[in-house]
Amino acid sequence: MAKKKKATNVEDIYASIAGDTGGDLLSDLDPIKGYIDTGNLAYNYVCSGRFIGGGIPRGRITEIFGPSSSGKSLVAANIIHGCQQAGGWVVLLDVENACNAEFMERVSHIDLKRLIRYGPEKVETLEKCFLMIANVTRAIREKEKAAGMEPRPIVIIYDSIAGSPCERELRETDLPFDYAPGDWKKIVGAKEQPGERAKICSKEFRKLTPMVAEHDVALIVLNQVREKIGVLYGNPETTAGGGKALEFYASLRVRMQAKKKIEDKELEKFAGINLTMKNVKNRIFRPFVEGDDIKLYFEKGIDPLSGVLLRLREDERVNMKSAGNWEVLPPYLPDGVEEYNFKASKTENTMPRQVLLDNPRLLGVETKEELESYLKDFESGMAASESDQYEEKSVTFDRDGNPVED
Repeated sequence: MAKKKKATNVEDIYASIAGDTGGDLLSDLDPIKGYIDTGNLAYNYVCSGRFIGGGIPRGRITEIFGPSSSGKSLVAANIIHGCQQAGGWVVLLDVENACNAEFMERVSHIDLKRLIRYGPEKVETLEKCFLMIANVTRAIREKEKAAGMEPRPIVIIYDSIAGSPCERELRETDLPFDYAPGDWKKIVGAKEQPGERAKICSKEFRKLTPMVAEHDVALIVLNQVREKIGVLYGNPETTAGGGKALEFYASLRVRMQAKKKIEDKELEKFAGINLTMKNVKNRIFRPFVEGDDIKLYFEKGIDPLSGVLLRLREDERVNMKSAGNWEVLPPYLPDGVEEYNFKASKTENTMPRQVLLDNPRLLGVETKEELESYLKDFESGMAASESDQYEEKSVTFDRDGNPVED
């Protein structure tokens, strides 16, 4: 009688092959080690599909781009705060020499002693910026190991790639005023080549992608938008730095745009912006998710609850029963509570703070104390939105980001 073959589980064979060849089963793989908070819960959701506990993905490259004065640097400052709150390391490549320490400390509550900054004299070219990213990452991990510390997340802000010349471009500044053709060849070396910067970025981002994943780095590249010349049809907008390479290698791309002007009614001064943002590429969450009515105050900071009402509705956590009347849906109600109704303005797109404190599961936490702990650093921004001191004005913004009264 022939010996009966032992039945084999196909899943066990997959696991065995993966183990023997150094692979992973997708079911066991956690593609994202965690997220870095952005300071605004709607922004977190657009980036990651999560409110508290969401934000910018670690181990990936993120591009935040938009026109001048659209809030990119202020959001980056809040990301720095989020990393510091998580106990991580923060590095700022201040290519444009635009970092204002006092402003960042006041508005984003940053610990200035826990932020490494490299000015344009240290990262004056594209090539040096990319080299610095790799070198400082290795240095952090070596210092951790020497100190016997567990690895912590690293956030590197590159502000901004549009402001970085390549090495060949920088050498042009060494030319004498009355240079001859021979001087150009001797000092600069060559004429500008088509796609020169894009080729540099393509090579460098190709090297950085596996490095940021291995060392748990959230690399955030700020970029500006420009208009293409001679475009009559279609979108004339393009990003200024990185070419197509940054678009390709970034796991998350967020486009920001100033929507309204926030004015201090008493002092009659420009006090902040109401912005809209959209993830135009997202390998972590659904792409093309938008966030509106995110309020940034230049003196008070960001309001973490602004823009969150419609995101909660989109994620089916709250429901609008009629104009101005809302309800919390059952999965997000506290234990023992069968119904919770509240009033909120769809136009203002901000959740009442007390509603969230009564229903913390809406934002992904279980207790009121957890939510209060998260919100405590943003009290000034929330208070500004709740006060009558400020008003929003619908204005258009010119290409430099300046508000133009209608």
